[in-house]
This record gives sequence, structure tokens and C-alpha cells, in this order.
Amino acid sequence: MHELARTLTVSRGVGVGVTTVVGSGLLVLPGLAYGLLGPAAIFAWLGAAVVVAPLLVIFARLGGRHPNAGGVVGFAAAAFGPAGVAPTVFLLLGACAFGGAAIAVTAGRYFAALPGAGALALPAAACCVVVVALLNVLGSRTLARVQSALTGVLLVLVSAVVVAAVLAPNWTPAGRVGVPAHWTDVLPAVGLVFFAFTGWELLAATTEEYRNPHRDVPRALAITYMVVVALYAAVALAVQTSLPAGDPRLRGAPLAAVLARVFGGGLGDAVGVVMSVVGGVVVLATLVSGTWAASRIGFDAARHGLLPARLRVLHPRTRTPVAAVLLLCGTFGIALVAHAAGLVSLETMFRLSAVNFVSGYAVSVLAHARLFPGRGARVLSVAALVPVAVVLAGFGWLLLYPAALLVAGTVVHRVRCRRELSRGGPSRAGRRG
Repeated sequence: MHELARTLTVSRGVGVGVTTVVGSGLLVLPGLAYGLLGPAAIFAWLGAAVVVAPLLVIFARLGGRHPNAGGVVGFAAAAFGPAGVAPTVFLLLGACAFGGAAIAVTAGRYFAALPGAGALALPAAACCVVVVALLNVLGSRTLARVQSALTGVLLVLVSAVVVAAVLAPNWTPAGRVGVPAHWTDVLPAVGLVFFAFTGWELLAATTEEYRNPHRDVPRALAITYMVVVALYAAVALAVQTSLPAGDPRLRGAPLAAVLARVFGGGLGDAVGVVMSVVGGVVVLATLVSGTWAASRIGFDAARHGLLPARLRVLHPRTRTPVAAVLLLCGTFGIALVAHAAGLVSLETMFRLSAVNFVSGYAVSVLAHARLFPGRGARVLSVAALVPVAVVLAGFGWLLLYPAALLVAGTVVHRVRCRRELSRGGPSRAGRRG
């Protein structure tokens, strides 16, 4: 039986976690949320942080007891048997398709913020997808070096933005922080920025690669959460106090705009150029990490017999599921084409990905309720499920997307079961369940 290499420690898990969760969420969503909600945008970030906290406790408990390469898929399999696998696979891979494309577009926009490169955003996004595929094919050890280096770059970059926005001489705020007129107005923005709080479900797909999952998974998730929330709150405040709500740069490269505005003049332009390059590279690192984790979902789905067997074949040297990586990057490319054709906007791609990931969180909560009996576990499950339901309600008609994927997965499962029964034996999924 093929097995993934067990190379993850807590420190490496935190590095992977920060570069998987942080990136496009940090470098573009503060601007989009500020443009959507105005001075009250910070409350969308705080609301999303509150919603995700009990979910991470659930991920830590599930990942420690049921480490697997499918993450949420594995949790669904443990709780609901084969019937829970196919719908969850469809749900998460559907999220990754739009999420990966949105991250690639974000990286392309940062690179396109360079002087004279304004028309190159989409070609740059396509190049990012190719680079991501190549880096993932090279294997996890190469990725570990890239992730460690870029985690440090990211922390330095964010610190520079926050410090510059607060301590720069002669700096005066161009925006402000305020409370919303109606608290329900925050929900759509929470749904938007919740994409920035996705990624932990992809990290759950790496639990099989931890040396000591029961001990290391909870620690890695806790440290990652604290780092991520602190970064998001600081950057969101820096953006909405440094720029007016109507600034057109909020939709492209808001952190570059913050530094350009803080420093002003020619120096500000030079700083903006550096920020565009570094920001693009950091977002690219997020896509690299996310693809690495998401490819394990495809790998595990192939082990369940839901995807072609080729996807579960590992490279003999790097132990990487190369076919799963290439399939995933292909879905990014399809979504990029749809975006280039004007069929789907960047904001919509973020929201389509987020609604699927939030639905995946709901699956994880239900799996936790099934696998962990007891009063305390039930209280935790309810505490996690209620805010998830509230966030899902804020997506409106976009809920049709995950609903369609869940139905499609259920149909595939039933068709496979009937086909296997007609051949006179139990399905492979049934044997695994």
C-alpha cells in the first residue's frame, strides 16, 4: 500500500499552515472588505475569527484521532462510512478549483501593479499556475524550504506595512473605523473574508504526514490560528486607516497602495514596486502550499476508488501524487479561463470557494458530533455549527453551488454501489468503510 512520507513536525506544520492560510486573504481581501463594508470592515474580520475558533478545536480533535490524507473527506468516511466520502470530495475539490484560480489572479494582480505591467495580470496568473504545478511535482522537501523562507518574508512584510502605517512621520489617517448601522450588514462581508480563514481544512489533509498526529496537529493548529488572527487584524486596520474607502487600488494591491501612500513621492513608488513583487511571491507561496494540501484530497479520493487509480500513484523518489497535482492545477486553469471570459469575477470566485469550505466545515462538525459522544463534545459541536449556519445564510443564492456538488457526489456514490453490486461483490468504498 502506498503511504505518504511522515515528515511534518509542529514547526513545519506552522510554516505550512501560515503560508496555506495567509496569502491572498491577507494581501487582497482587506481591500475588498473595506470597499464593501466601509469603516466597519474590521468587524467582518473579527466575526470570521470568532466563527472559526471552535472549528479549529474540532479539526484538532479529529486530526489527532483520525489522521488521514483526505482531511475532511477522511473525517466524513470515519463518521458516515462510504456514503459520506463522495459528496465531501466533490465539495472540497469544487472549492479548490475556484479558490486556486482566485489566488492565482491575486498574485497576477500584484505582479501587474509593477510599472508598465497593468495588462499582464491574467498572463501572470496563468504563469503562476504553471510554476505551482512544477514546484509541487518536485516534492515536499523542496516545498518545505520554499515555505520556510516565504513565511519569514511574509512576517517581515506585514510588520513593515503595519509599522509604516502607524509610525510614519507626518502620516494622517485617510480612513476611519466605525460600527455598522445594522449588524446584519456585516454578514456578507464575513462570507467574503471567511475565505481568508480557510486553509485549515486543507491542512487536515496533511495529518497523515505528521510524525505524531495526536500531539502535533492540535499544537500546529493553535499556533497557526494565533499568528493568522493577529496578522489579519493588524493589516485590516492599516488598510482602512491609510486609504479612503473609494480608493480604486483597494481591489488590486491594497498593501502596495498603503506603503505608496505612507511614504509618498518617488520613494513611495519604489516601495510600491518592491511590495508588488514580494506580495505576488507570497501569494504564489500560498497557492503552492494549498495545492500541495489539496492534491492529497485527490490522492485519497483515488484510494477510495472515486477518482481514477492513476491519481493515487506516488512518484518513487519524491512520494508526491503527481497526477493529482496536475489534475488540480488543470481545474485552476479552467476557472481562470472563465474569469478571463468575464463569466465570474474575482470576488465571486472567492465567495464560491468560501461557501464550499464553510460547507465542508459543517460536514466536519457533524462528523465530530458522530465520532465524539458525550455532553462536552455535543456542546462544542453546537458552538461550532450555529455560527457556521449563520455564515452560510449570508451567501444567499451561492449556496446552490455546494448543494449541487453534494447532490452530484451522492449520485456518483449510488451509481458506483449499484455497479459493484451488479458485478456480484461489494464496492471498494464499502470495503474501506
